[in-house]
Amino acid sequence: RRESTAYELHIYEECQHSDQAAVAEKEHLHPETVKGIFLRWAKRAEKQRQRWMVRCLGVDEISLRKGHQQFALVLSDLERHCVIAVLPERSQEAFEKWLDGLSEAERRAIRVVAMDMWGPYCGVVQRKLSHAQIVADRFHVTKQLNEAIAKIRRGLQAKADKAAYEILKGTRWILVRKRAELKPEEEARLQAALDAFPELRKAYLLKEQFRTIADKIQDRQRAERFLRAWLWEAQASGLAQLVKFAKTLQHWWEEFLNYFDEGITSGTVEGLNNAIRAIIRRAFGYHVFENFRLQVMVEHGKLGTPSPLF
Repeated sequence: RRESTAYELHIYEECQHSDQAAVAEKEHLHPETVKGIFLRWAKRAEKQRQRWMVRCLGVDEISLRKGHQQFALVLSDLERHCVIAVLPERSQEAFEKWLDGLSEAERRAIRVVAMDMWGPYCGVVQRKLSHAQIVADRFHVTKQLNEAIAKIRRGLQAKADKAAYEILKGTRWILVRKRAELKPEEEARLQAALDAFPELRKAYLLKEQFRTIADKIQDRQRAERFLRAWLWEAQASGLAQLVKFAKTLQHWWEEFLNYFDEGITSGTVEGLNNAIRAIIRRAFGYHVFENFRLQVMVEHGKLGTPSPLF
C-alpha cells in the first residue's frame, strides 16, 4: 500500500476522535482512502479483541435516523462501562440470536440484565438466561412517570384560559427535574404552577416521593413497603395518567424491586447512547450500518490498539 503501517495506525487513531471527512481534509487524503484505512484496522481490532465474561448486561435501543423508525440494539457491559455489541435491529429475534452465539460459559456468567420495560426482551432473557435477574431500569421507570406528569400538564394547558396558560408555559422541564436542583426563579415558577393547579400539585408531589424512594432506599424490603404505600396514593389520586403508570409498575413489580438488591441500572447505557448519538451527528448519519457499528465499537467497545498482521 502507499501508506506505511505507522501512518495507517495514525489515521485510524485520528478517526476515533473525529469524522473521516475531517481527517481526510486534515491529512490531504481522499475520503475513500481514510475510510478504507479505518475499516481495515477497525475490523482487525475487533478480530483481536480479548473476550471477557460479562456479569451485568445492559439492553437498550437507539434511534439511527430521527423520524424514520430505524433503531439499533445496544448491548453493554455495565461494570466495565463499554459497548459489547450493536445489533442492526431492536427485535427480540436479533437479541435471541446474539445470545445463541455466546458460549454456555458466557451465558452462565451473566447474572443481571438491566432493560427498559419492554416485554419481548424480558421474554428472551427468561428463556435464554433463566438464571439471571432481570432489573427494570429505574431511569426508564422514572422516565415513564415523567411522561405521565407531562401529559397531565398538557391536558391542563389545553383547557386553561390565557392567564393560566401563561403560568404553565415553560414549566415542562422544571416539572421533571429534581426540586433541589432548581434555580430560585425556576422554583418560583414551579410554585406558581402548583398553587394554580391542585391536580398538578398532587401529581408533582407523588413524582418527588417516587424519586426519593428510588434515590434514598437501598433495602429491598423497605423499598417494597414504601412503594406499596405510593401505589395506593397514586391509584387514589384519580389522575388517569398516574393510575396507568401504577398498573405498569405493578406489572413489572419484581423486576423493579430487583433494582434495590444491587442498585444496578442502565445509566451507563444512557451515557453510551448519548455518546453514540454524538457519533451519528458528527458524521451526519450513516448509510451503511456496518460502518456505524465499527465506529461505535472502536470508540466505546474497548477494542484496544490493533497489531499489524504479517
